[in-house]
Amino acid sequence: MQVIILSISTYKEKDAVISAISENEFITFLARGINGPKSKNLAINNALTIADIELMDGNFKYPVLKSSKQLFTPMRLEMDSKYLGSLLLMNEITNYLFPDEEKPKLFKALGEGITLLKKKNDWLMTLLLFFATAIREGGFELEVNKCVRCEGKNRIVAFSFEEGGFICEKCVDEEVNRDLTKNQMILLRKIFNARDFALLDTDYDKEDAEVLLRRLISFMEEAFGYHFKNLRLILD
Repeated sequence: MQVIILSISTYKEKDAVISAISENEFITFLARGINGPKSKNLAINNALTIADIELMDGNFKYPVLKSSKQLFTPMRLEMDSKYLGSLLLMNEITNYLFPDEEKPKLFKALGEGITLLKKKNDWLMTLLLFFATAIREGGFELEVNKCVRCEGKNRIVAFSFEEGGFICEKCVDEEVNRDLTKNQMILLRKIFNARDFALLDTDYDKEDAEVLLRRLISFMEEAFGYHFKNLRLILD
C-alpha cells in the first residue's frame, strides 16, 4: 500500500506510532524498533515520506508494520526557510484542517506538491496550488469564472472573499473591498481553475503571487477556524 507519512510519535523507547494517508484511507500503525539505528524501516521515519508499506495481520491495538520501502523523501541536504516552511505548512494543512476520514482527499495533491517542490523548487506557486485544492476539498469552492451576484462574465472588477467570488462592475458596491488588481484576479482565476500543478511551468508575477498567498492564508484561517503555526518561515 502506498502512503504518505503525516506524523510520527515515539512509543516506548524505540517504537513509534505513525499516522499516514493512502489514496483511500487514513491509517495509524505501530512501527516496532523504528527509532533504533539499525531499523530496516528507518528510511520512512520522516513526515511527508512517500512509502510502500505492508502491515501484519493480527489482533493488535494498532496495525503493526511488517515491511516498508521508501519511494520518495522531500528531505534535502540544504533546505532554506521557504522550502522547509512550505513542507511544514502542507503537512499542517493536511493534519489539522481536515478530520481523519477526509485527509485522503489531499493524497494526490500532497504527493504531487511535495514531489514537485523538490524538483522545481517553486515554493510560492506550489503553496498556492495546494491551498486551492485544500479550499475546494474543504467545501469552500470560490467562484472565479463569473460574478457571484448576477452570474455575468463581463467587466469583472473585484473579488470578495466574504461572498466567495468575483463581482462585476454592475454589481459592485461600496461594501466590496476592491484591493486586488486585474492581474492578481487573473492569476487567482488560473490557480483555482487548475486541477494539477502545471502552472509550475509558467511565468507569473511573484509580487502578485505573494499578495494572493497572504490573502488565501487569512481566508483559510478564518474559514477553517485554525491558526497556522509555521508561517514565520515563509512570510517575510
